[in-house]
Amino acid sequence: MAAPSEGFVRDLFAMVKQRRSFGGHPLWHKISAGKVSRDGMKVFAAQFFLQVREFPRAVSALHSQCHDPEERLKLAESLYEEETGKISGSDAHPELFIRFGLGLGMKREEMTEAVPLPSTASLIDWFELSTRDRTFAEGIGAINVAAEGQVVTNFGPFARALEKHYGLTRDQVAFFDVHELADRDHSDVGDNILSRMELSHGEREKICAAVNRSLDMWWQFFDGMERACC
Repeated sequence: MAAPSEGFVRDLFAMVKQRRSFGGHPLWHKISAGKVSRDGMKVFAAQFFLQVREFPRAVSALHSQCHDPEERLKLAESLYEEETGKISGSDAHPELFIRFGLGLGMKREEMTEAVPLPSTASLIDWFELSTRDRTFAEGIGAINVAAEGQVVTNFGPFARALEKHYGLTRDQVAFFDVHELADRDHSDVGDNILSRMELSHGEREKICAAVNRSLDMWWQFFDGMERACC
């Protein structure tokens, strides 16, 4: 017997696949083809790091709102992995990303002290808005489905392109390889949570709107970086 909202969630993931920024945005293609200068890559790294550092707070907010003990444990594991990297045996995910910036010749402070572009600041604000001022189900749609759901099948090839075109090592692109695996599990959390919920038509409309808004914010984030680095 199908879960109550299984078909609806399948439709959400299909929408994410169609509109994704990871693997779909022109900037992603330019970097994958080695067409962004090293200075431009440093802009990309600094801005991307800022949202990586803040993303665990969104997962934490979802965890605090989850009433299902089994799914709350999965969110706790996701948060633990983001903050420590100990489940994957790597490092805290912001630290993994700093390895990438260092590989490009950046100093740590160029990432940790970077000033966010308006589009970067808006994305980070959306992390908080979607998980604290929206319903739990809307937050799951915005974060687990629309954000982590974009990663799978996109980060692994991106990591290989970074090695090929920018001379980075496997260790320096570990952030992308770790997420290729970890976010498959993380997006499945959102899939499982929403699929098991009895959702009214109105609730489904709100979740769909949150997913669409999240996809818009990610695209805008990439637009801002593209203008700044290309």
